[in-house]
Amino acid sequence: MQVKSKIKELLKKFVKCKVPQNNWANMNVIVFGDSIVAGQELIREETPYRDVVYAKLAAYYLHAHKLENFAETGTGQFKGQHNLDRLAGWTHSFEGSIEYYKQEIKQADVALIAYGNNDWKQPNPDGSQHSLTEVKDKLRQNINHIRAINHHIQLVGVIETLAFRKHQPAWYLEGPNGFTYADMVAAYIVVYEEQNVAVFDIRDYHLGNHIDEYVDDRDHFTLAIHKQIAKSLTDFVKHGYQSPVQRFGETDKYIFTGNLFEDSKMRQELFAAIKSNAQQGKRAEILWFELSMVTADEIVDFIKVNDLPEDTKITNIYQYYAAPLRYDVELDDLTLVDNVLLNAHQIPFIKFDADMILRSLDGEKWSEPLTKSAFNDLWINHYVSLKDQIWTWQDGHYVKSK
Repeated sequence: MQVKSKIKELLKKFVKCKVPQNNWANMNVIVFGDSIVAGQELIREETPYRDVVYAKLAAYYLHAHKLENFAETGTGQFKGQHNLDRLAGWTHSFEGSIEYYKQEIKQADVALIAYGNNDWKQPNPDGSQHSLTEVKDKLRQNINHIRAINHHIQLVGVIETLAFRKHQPAWYLEGPNGFTYADMVAAYIVVYEEQNVAVFDIRDYHLGNHIDEYVDDRDHFTLAIHKQIAKSLTDFVKHGYQSPVQRFGETDKYIFTGNLFEDSKMRQELFAAIKSNAQQGKRAEILWFELSMVTADEIVDFIKVNDLPEDTKITNIYQYYAAPLRYDVELDDLTLVDNVLLNAHQIPFIKFDADMILRSLDGEKWSEPLTKSAFNDLWINHYVSLKDQIWTWQDGHYVKSK
């Protein structure tokens, strides 16, 4: 019986090694990270975060057998959590957690790695600094340590947050260790790609770009954003650990505020810019702001008739709000009833009041009235990330936005 059990275990590992796993059905998932994925019970949130963080929800959506969350507030690659370390008798850094949870790693099928924020904003426990080179070296060591314990584990590196300070993006802000947040994120991505670790970057899903997505105006997401990240992570796993950007390539985004189905100087210049940039291997996405009831088939015909590259993407602001987590080319059937816009499920999501627009916030209440211009700007600020190249209409031409 013991021999048979060992054979079954070997076969199980062989299958995992040979067959790509694009779901978590019946799998054991573990999480290493800081407070963002650990769950932060902050003053503006009543729900215990650890029960509703994106990793927990994604594990549920993907029918995982079990999720164990080893993330802890304030931790990183170079430090643990002082009070917790003292009580537990071991350091809750990434390295320390790997060693402590060695048995769980052996039994795991998937491990999420969600560190970085504290590597940027905190020095070492003794007050000394760590360099970007040390960040990379430490990450390589920790990845190799996990793989030495479990050769067959699927690793996923999570790039979680843009981070804000004083209501401004912290992207180019230098931390106490002498490097910017952007430098730290780039360092993590370099190592993940070098080590063949799947990279789940929430920026690829138009998340984390705006300050109102964070509960504390800094790093920690609201409950609604945790839910959206969970659905995005589910999409990522189901598509072979690739985001839409990884599957289809990054896009140059063109802001178009006119009627896309009527000829105009703006439209002519838009088409010319897209075709010119396509010759340089650039994929185009048109961000379109007019209320329209066009179908997916009409969009396909529009691209053909105007001789645009087949991979041109057209994203309409109202269609996006109707189904913000849709990653295919399907469009919702929108209906307008008494100045309220309904999606395909007949759920109201936009209300028009004279020259003002109201957004559905959570399915039960509406936002404060916004002008059309403010409504458009709000969407752009949420949708566009620092990874994107934006083209805007200026002085009769499309030009790159700085």
